[in-house]
Order: sequence, then structure tokens, then C-alpha cells
Amino acid sequence: MSKEIQAKSAAPGIAIGMVLHLRNSGEFIPTRKIAESGVQAEIDRFKAAMERAKESLLALIEKLSSKISTRDTDIYRAQVALLEDPGFVSDTETLIAAEKVNAEVALQRVVSKYEAAFESIDNAAIRQRASDIRDVGRQVLQNLLRRQQETMILRDEGMILAVDEFLPSDMGQIDTEKVHGILMGEGGKYTHGAILAKSLGIPCLVGLEKNLRKVPEGSEVILDGDGGRLIVDPDPEELELFTERLKESTEAEKRIWEVRLSPSETMDGERIRLYANLEGLRDLESVDEGLFEGVGLFRTEFVFMERLMFPSEEEQLILYKTVLERMGGRRVTFRTLDIGGDKPLSYFRTPKERNPVLGWRGVRITLQWQDLLYTQMKALVRASVAGKVSILLPMVTTIEEIRKGRRILNEIIEELRERGEEVGDDIRFGAMIEVPGLAMILPAVLNEVDFISIGTNDLVQYLLAVDRDN
Repeated sequence: MSKEIQAKSAAPGIAIGMVLHLRNSGEFIPTRKIAESGVQAEIDRFKAAMERAKESLLALIEKLSSKISTRDTDIYRAQVALLEDPGFVSDTETLIAAEKVNAEVALQRVVSKYEAAFESIDNAAIRQRASDIRDVGRQVLQNLLRRQQETMILRDEGMILAVDEFLPSDMGQIDTEKVHGILMGEGGKYTHGAILAKSLGIPCLVGLEKNLRKVPEGSEVILDGDGGRLIVDPDPEELELFTERLKESTEAEKRIWEVRLSPSETMDGERIRLYANLEGLRDLESVDEGLFEGVGLFRTEFVFMERLMFPSEEEQLILYKTVLERMGGRRVTFRTLDIGGDKPLSYFRTPKERNPVLGWRGVRITLQWQDLLYTQMKALVRASVAGKVSILLPMVTTIEEIRKGRRILNEIIEELRERGEEVGDDIRFGAMIEVPGLAMILPAVLNEVDFISIGTNDLVQYLLAVDRDN
């Protein structure tokens, strides 16, 4: 009889295969006192282990460089930077010298201190970076204990790996061609292990917690990375259904690859322009420049959600110019800050509401806290010298909200030009149609904007009284 376990999807897709459990327990840490005369030798042993860990990471970057984007190999470069961090190194050496403990113990204490600092942060994306500290510590520890990582020999094709926490260095232990899915007990979609799985196209579920250990090794499972569920010991009907879905998905990907550079055109000759949807610079690395004519939606709120405080105007300017330059003159539509509802900011407290999805969110927030909208729009206008900018207001309900947004934009353009600053000559202004009330007065809306964007998720749930995740 099949059993279904709910989980969170970190990487989409479907995988069918046998479960193989990886490391699920910590290393045994030997503890011993060091004589004064042996302190320097212990510090030298620690430095040598750090150097070996660094060499392994550089080799892993080389191994994966042809499979993942430069942005994702930066995950490993960040770990190399931590190994070279004077504070991390100094803290460990000081502990060895001051308390006369062996390097393994000192290392674990320092790693724990750094982990605690990350885990105390409210922002989920930043908090999950604690796993990178653990990963670096584990790699150095293995070198101290002279335990070399070995490439795992998978017993069969299409294995589904199950592990409490999949860390970036684990990529060095597996044959990514044979791993069809990854199950994680701990962590979330912002952990680097999950990000790398997504980059490699490996379906991944996270947050299984204690349920992970209830899945016996060798069990046949269906990993549904689209629906966020794990089906253990599926019955023949389920297996047939998901096998067919997997086949259709594979065939669709093949067809897309075959026609990806062909003109997007309907059978009667109507030209369709294909644009990308991006959540941040990381997505930009995966954009096939030959496939897209620009960016139809850049969700700027995700840049804000990954930070500990609001980005300054200059920080936003650098980001927006980077996107525009990367797209080489093609149009990029930036949606202004769309927080509230299911997208809160840890450092910006909004009033508690019984139903925040129907409350203070999107342009309702930024028009009340106009310094947020003003700063963001100013950065976008300044960035417009690098490419074609479209500015899109989210969650618009009334014509007056559109007019207020347009007034702020016009004031910024006028102010910058009066100061002699260059401004792009192709800035477009638009509104999202995701509130039924605005859709009902569409002809009047079109007189106020240069373009509209249909927000299907919210519009459908508001029209049909069906939750967007249902």
C-alpha cells in the first residue's frame, strides 16, 4: 500500500527510483589536551587541513564548471573565501593556543559559534547559509581525521538520495548523472545544496524531517518536485501515471530544445515574443540569451528578501544596471517591491491581518511608505541609461494608484534631468491586472499606462475563490 508524505519542493521535476540513504550522523570528534610544546604543531596541522580542504574545493569547482552556472560555482568560491578568512582561521588558532585543545575540538567550537550567528537571523534565506559553515567545518574535519571523500558508487541507475542535509561538498561524492532525485530531512530551498540540485536539474524535496528515516533504504518512491510530495511504495496505477508524466516531460524538453531557436509564431503567422521571468541575478545566469527577447518580469522583492535590511539606492542601481547590461539592450520589466501576503520581509514588520493576501501588500504598502517606491524608482530611472526599462506596479486596485505612481516617476525624471544626469529615453510605465476591480475598468486603465501585465495567480484566485496553491 502506498504512503504519501508532504514536503517542500526545492527543485521541480519528477523522479522515480530506489532510495539510498547517505550520511545521517555527525563525525566522532576526538578530544585531547595539547602540551605547550605541541601547540604550534597542532596549529600547523590545522593549517594543513585547511589547505587540503581548499584544494578539494577548487577541484570540485573544476569538475562542476561545465554543468552549472558561474553564479552557482560561486557557492564553492564563497567556501574557499571562508577557508581564507583571517577571522575564522585566527579564532581557531587562538582557541588551540589558549585552551590547549586539539584542532578538531577548536574547529567545532568555532564552527558552532558561526552557525549560531547565522541561525539567529530572521531572514530564512540568510539563516539557511549556516549550512555552508557546517559544510566547510566538515571538510576541514575530514582532513584533520584523514578521512578522504570517496566518490559514491551507486548500485543502480536512477537512485533517489536521502540525507538529513545535502551540503555543497556532497556533489564531489556522487555521480550527478545517476542521481535522479534528492530528499532532505533538514534545510530549505535557500540552502546551497538545494540550489545546486535545481541548477543541475535534479528534482529535490526538503523539510521531510523525521519522515525521512521512515523511508527504508531500497524503497521504490516517486519524488514529485512539482507537487511537493513523496509517494513511498506506489501502487501500479500511481506508478503508471507518474511514469507517463515523466515521459511527457522528457519529450516536451526534447521538443523545446529542438525548436528553441525557431521563431515563436502561431500557425496563422502571428509573431509571439518570448520573455524570461527572473527572481534575481542567480536566475540571470541560466537565461539563454538566444532564446529570450528580454525579461518580461523581474521580481525585485526577492532581492529585498535575501537581505538583512533595505538595499540603498546605490546598491539597487548596481543590481538593475547589471541586469540591463547582461540583457544587451533588450527590454527588462522590473516589478516594484511586491511584499506582504506570502512574501514578508523579516526586517519590515507589517500589521497582523486575518487574511494578509487580501490586505496590505504590493503598491498599497509602497504608496503609503513612498520613500521605498521613490528610492527604487530613482535607481531604476538612473539605471535606464544601460538599457530599456519598464516599471511595473503590482497589486493595483484603482486608477488613482496608477496616477500617483506615474507622478512619482515623472518627478524623478524631471529632478534628474534638472541636475544634468542622463536618463534613458525609453522608460515605460505599467500596471499589473490582478485585481478584478481593475480588470473591470480596463479601457480607462489603458489611458494611463504604456502597457499592462496580467497577474494570473492572484487574478484567478480572486475571480474564482480558489487559493492559488489549490
